[in-house]
Amino acid sequence: MDETLYHRFLEVERTHWWFRARRDILTGLAAKLVPEGGTVLDLGCGTGYFLEALPPGREAWGVDFSPLAVRMSQERGLARVRVGTTEDLSAVNDRRYDLATLLDVIEHLDDDLGALKRAREVLKPGGRILVTVPAYAWMWSRHDELNHHRRRYTRPQLGDVMKRAGFELEQLTYFNCHLFPIAWAVRAWRRWTRNTDANEFALPSPWLNGLLHRVFLSERGRIIAGGTYPYGLSVLAVGRAHSAS
Repeated sequence: MDETLYHRFLEVERTHWWFRARRDILTGLAAKLVPEGGTVLDLGCGTGYFLEALPPGREAWGVDFSPLAVRMSQERGLARVRVGTTEDLSAVNDRRYDLATLLDVIEHLDDDLGALKRAREVLKPGGRILVTVPAYAWMWSRHDELNHHRRRYTRPQLGDVMKRAGFELEQLTYFNCHLFPIAWAVRAWRRWTRNTDANEFALPSPWLNGLLHRVFLSERGRIIAGGTYPYGLSVLAVGRAHSAS
């Protein structure tokens, strides 16, 4: 990928309501799951947007398939980011981690089960995994095709593959619930009008961007407390690794 595109994507992450609120929710949850002095491994870390926001005292590690993304992470102070994939964790498997994260990653993979199993292998005994994925196959859009998604998940589907990978589920919920009806209506309108080229991550006006950020971020306390939502644009799961058989 052209380097300018990575910088553009990083700028979108820093300003767009969805990325900002999602990161605040997930880093808050990670702080609860990992005590100070613990280690976090972000699989598919991109340019390190999640890792750089982890609370102080957590040792941040990352893996990404793109050497350019890894270099950009390292230039921003994330020295423990390495080139690797969910199929090859050799660059980081010389240690064990308290938490592994796969944040909107496994929907891109042909073998989501295998990726989860390999993530379990690099965890400490009793270590945890945090996974997020897009929800509902019937919400499929041009956005999924452009991002090379293989699938979307329901809550039971994500829970099933997590269990088969050797995790005991501690939390399984939809999230981005409050904005779900609006997103559904927008996608339905685009299908009806055949407007399939709309950019879902185009930055809205500042006041709308701020409003959407506040609405999404309002779910933070409930998610961190272990609560659930009955529907949403994404699915979130926390699992604890069973001992290897």
